[in-house]
Amino acid sequence: MEIKRFDTTISTDKMVECKEFYMKYFGFQLVYESDWYIELLAPGMSAGISFSKPQRDVGDFFHGSGIIVSLEVADVDGEYRRLKAAEVEIYQDLQDKPWGERSFVINDPSGVHVYVYKSIPPTLEYQAVYESFKK
Repeated sequence: MEIKRFDTTISTDKMVECKEFYMKYFGFQLVYESDWYIELLAPGMSAGISFSKPQRDVGDFFHGSGIIVSLEVADVDGEYRRLKAAEVEIYQDLQDKPWGERSFVINDPSGVHVYVYKSIPPTLEYQAVYESFKK
């Protein structure tokens, strides 16, 4: 299988708020918009995020839970300062993770965690675990 694009679709009643959030704070571009579905494309990538109403005319009502959107960035410290200055509520402050990421967490308007990170060297303990999978 050759994957050409990756998208995540989030079921929410706050489609417009989510669209504006990802476009304003992360530079996503609008690809399609209707009264029940919005599709955005990540800048410079073949990856996107979409929003769908939890229920349309037919079908089951769905509100996903436990979703985390992860965005790897070049300057996580700069993004943290930028979003904090824009008064976006920070749910987890900037910190180094032992598995090799410097990160912080915000929530989008639908309550989905947005994990913003930069790769850093992992601790020796985690590096040993990663190496064990290469064998």
